[in-house]
Amino acid sequence: MNTLRIVYKNIKQRSLSSMLTILSVLLGVGLVTAILILKNESEEAFNQAATGYEIIVGPKGSSLQLTLSTVYQIGLPIQNMPIKVYDLLKNDKRVRLAIPYVFGDNYKNFRITGTVSELFSEFEYKKGIRYKIDEGSFFSNDFEAVIGKEVADKTGLKTGDTFSGSHGIETYEGASEHSEKKFKVTGILSRTFTPSDRVIFVSMNSVWELHNHENENNGSEDHHIISDSMKTISAVLLKLKSPVFFDLLRRQINENKYEGINAQAVLPLFEIKQLFDIIGNINSVILVIAYLVIFTAAVSILVSIYNSMNERMREIAIMRSLGARRFLIMKIIIFEGMFLSAAGAVLGSISGHIAVFLLEEKISGLSGIKISGFVFSMFEVYLITGTVILGIIVSIIPAVKAYRTDVSKNLNSGT
Repeated sequence: MNTLRIVYKNIKQRSLSSMLTILSVLLGVGLVTAILILKNESEEAFNQAATGYEIIVGPKGSSLQLTLSTVYQIGLPIQNMPIKVYDLLKNDKRVRLAIPYVFGDNYKNFRITGTVSELFSEFEYKKGIRYKIDEGSFFSNDFEAVIGKEVADKTGLKTGDTFSGSHGIETYEGASEHSEKKFKVTGILSRTFTPSDRVIFVSMNSVWELHNHENENNGSEDHHIISDSMKTISAVLLKLKSPVFFDLLRRQINENKYEGINAQAVLPLFEIKQLFDIIGNINSVILVIAYLVIFTAAVSILVSIYNSMNERMREIAIMRSLGARRFLIMKIIIFEGMFLSAAGAVLGSISGHIAVFLLEEKISGLSGIKISGFVFSMFEVYLITGTVILGIIVSIIPAVKAYRTDVSKNLNSGT
């Protein structure tokens, strides 16, 4: 206990230097912790969001763009393709479930997505889990809308409310509003912690009729008759009856050998893996910088303690003359380094979690995925332990200097 009191007193005497040293360790450990939490949590969340289906069929173009715009509601969709693609896939004997999506409008930056009722009655967004209604009911007629929980929370829409969509998938200055047609909210989905929380689901006919209405000044006598050219979709999500059909169906579509349609078939999990491989390289660079910050902090512990040794030589000599053993002096110095590194590492780990927690809502709002700042891993234990060991190692140099203190010389120097 006396040893710990001495350690505490020594650190308190150099309070400014000690605080700066702890802060530098905190920054390094906090940065590493936050990066790893964001990487692991986002990768898991993105992968889970793409597990409800095996293949996405969409227009030719960037496969990653198709995946991000369809699964995660991020970025612009490529373009639309004829409804014939959905009809063919729906009737393919290899396909267990086909869910079409049609994009085009938004309400306060929340995308209005046209789809079919099977999305709610048959589709499982996670294995064994279907969409549930938190309030109201699923849509059964055109211009009825089922909104995600995030949409309800951010816009204040409730069941029974009506709203008009704006042209385009994002609101922008001068965007035209479809005020001639209003949607009625019939239901609010239970929170799924997926991008669907940020989506407004309506029937495909609603989207087609809305855009068909824009042609009213072009000579059409009946705007409720939707021409075949207006019946287009943005993508089709496929759940197959067996994994053995994956490669053959995908090759047929990609090689334009599937009923003459011009489209592409992508595997969302593969696309997301490629995306995280790219992001992983960036994370690695940031992690190297963070580890360098930790190493620099460890060096600052060495410099802080070593520079204080000249001021403490007489104090050490007095302790030695009063019977303190050399190893006790060494232990005090090493304990100081251990305390500074441990305090910085623990506070850094806590700070990393708090930083992610504060970013949770922002990340969820941008991507629709749920990130938790309070998920811990064994790596953090290794990180804290490694930082403490590093602090002990760098403390050995000033400890050896204290061990070699010449008692008589330092006592006489103070007289």
